[in-house]
Amino acid sequence: MKALLVATDFSESADQAADYACKFAGQLGTNVQLIHASSIDTDSPLQAIWPIEDQDTTISRNDALLETFSQRLHDSVIASSGPDAYVPAIRIRSAAGEVSDLIRETVQLENIAMVILGLSGNGDLKRLIHGSCSRDSIDFAEYPLLLIPQNAKFVPVKKIAFATDLSISDMEIIQLLALLAAKLNAELLIVHVISKREDLELTHRIDTFMKELKSRVNHNQMYYKNVYQSNLEEGLNWLYDHGGTNIVAVIHRKNSSKSNILHSSYAQKMARHTHLPLIVIPEGYKGMLF
Repeated sequence: MKALLVATDFSESADQAADYACKFAGQLGTNVQLIHASSIDTDSPLQAIWPIEDQDTTISRNDALLETFSQRLHDSVIASSGPDAYVPAIRIRSAAGEVSDLIRETVQLENIAMVILGLSGNGDLKRLIHGSCSRDSIDFAEYPLLLIPQNAKFVPVKKIAFATDLSISDMEIIQLLALLAAKLNAELLIVHVISKREDLELTHRIDTFMKELKSRVNHNQMYYKNVYQSNLEEGLNWLYDHGGTNIVAVIHRKNSSKSNILHSSYAQKMARHTHLPLIVIPEGYKGMLF
């Protein structure tokens, strides 16, 4: 069984993301791996005042914090679920080092579907990637990310919106999302944001894309929608206000120069401004979500 991997630094945004992840795992019928990494900066001026804590002591202390936190998460899932709902098992692990290294190691060793991180109020992955932010996490991740905005409350996922620039290469990722939507009994909305109505090639591009989509992806709750907004960000914010969407998904193209929609900086920009949980899947990802 694939699990959700949640990294926490015990900040408020990370706590909220972990709560969302556990309730999402309950809907999926899967389990949660909760991790914390402690990085000790030996060059910090604080070390002149407080000595460096023994590594084993640090890990033991963090294990105790994780145990208490995981019990609180478990209780929160039970309190918000029906009597027959699935309650995910929550495994914990703490280690010394950088959280990015611990995430990568856990993904390689465990059967992980996606990594869930909390976004702070300004969209950065607050303290979760030491010395970095959402740009590095999105750029270098070789696995799907689920980014949870601050104050996002879990509601059962009934609609996933996927933003496309009508690239035929999107089909493999759409297939993965269709399987996820089927597991959730949710709609999959394929969205193309149109900023220029006078695009003479648009009708042909949509027809070609839809023909390929119908031949390769089978999900009986899949729909296509053109959204007319000034840019993709505004289009997806429109979904937040009007579309009943619970999660937005995008592909991260690391080195794309041809796409003016989902290029390298776009997923990072969405992470800074999204009001909805955001799935970011690296281009060319060959794994399975569930």
